[in-house]
Amino acid sequence: MPLTGYEASPGVQVELCTGCRGLFVDRHEIRQLVGHGSLARATEMVPVSLGEEMSVRCPKCVEPAMQPLRVLGAPDVECWQCRSCGGLWLGDGAFFALARALRASGPAVRASAPPISEPMSQSLTSTDTGLLHSRSRYDQGLENLIAVPLVLGLSALLCSTQLGRVMASLVGMPFHELGHAAASWLSSRIAIPLPFFTFWFDEQSVLMGSIVAGSLGWLTFHTHRERNWFMLAAASTVLVAWAVITFAVPASQTLMWQILAGGWGEIVFGGFLLVAFYFPLPDRFRWDFWRWIALFPAALTLTHATSLWRTVSQDVSQMPWGSAVGSDSDGDMNRLVQQFSWNANDLADFYLGTAYLWLAAVGVAFAYAAYRFVGKRG
Repeated sequence: MPLTGYEASPGVQVELCTGCRGLFVDRHEIRQLVGHGSLARATEMVPVSLGEEMSVRCPKCVEPAMQPLRVLGAPDVECWQCRSCGGLWLGDGAFFALARALRASGPAVRASAPPISEPMSQSLTSTDTGLLHSRSRYDQGLENLIAVPLVLGLSALLCSTQLGRVMASLVGMPFHELGHAAASWLSSRIAIPLPFFTFWFDEQSVLMGSIVAGSLGWLTFHTHRERNWFMLAAASTVLVAWAVITFAVPASQTLMWQILAGGWGEIVFGGFLLVAFYFPLPDRFRWDFWRWIALFPAALTLTHATSLWRTVSQDVSQMPWGSAVGSDSDGDMNRLVQQFSWNANDLADFYLGTAYLWLAAVGVAFAYAAYRFVGKRG
């Protein structure tokens, strides 16, 4: 990309592309040009994975994933910000639109417009393939729509065989142990999930609570900035759950939920991943790619858990007593019955009800995806 220096304001030099007449302004130059205007109030983040946006390489640090920004009052102009250096790439008309938005966001903007004698003759998103990279889209393509029901159907067929059930048990093991660990973390207790076993401390930890609250707060903040309403709702819900479990639930009750959360984790994590398949997570997670990797394990785990607890609800002799590690009396179901007065029927109804709720949530997410798909085609 051929760039030449241009003095946009006394002592402030920006980089001008001789080919497309675009501008690159680094972080320090932005402060000098903007003055007291607020870039955060003048723009809003656009999730990279949505729609047909492409990412542009930063001319300064050659970072291949600049963040697209929407300039308030001028949604059609191109504006990108580098996540590494904070510099801005401004397309045709973006300088003037950004100046107006900044002027409206605070005191007057100290900026003078560069001489642009003619409109851009070339588009950043269509002429230089070296500047672009594609991302999987959430709201277009038949494969996005049918992937979840198709994989759920294949999982149901697989779980009808003995080999498939064994495979599902192994695939679901990380979800099970993460369920135990997540309940511990939400109660501000240190937990270490291991294969077939999760170790946790009985006492609450200020450090663990701070890590969980800080992580959830960070996630809530960034999803709000990205206008990612699905993940904002999810992060906010978990943050509220952390506060309630940490400060309001007694230790004896917390222990019960830590034990219950093993089987719950298979259902909740499996169901959440299937619902989230249709929605973006924070862009830096690259969920547009990883959702395809998580799809089969999530579907297989949720299907197997639903099938298991439906069978147990009809015949309690099929209850999964015992533990993969330790004696038979160490199993989650054994402890819930012996220590917390649960019975087999109540446990089966509890887990099966949760599974049905998540299957319903997957159905709602699929219906929403179908609505978007039909809307795009129309």
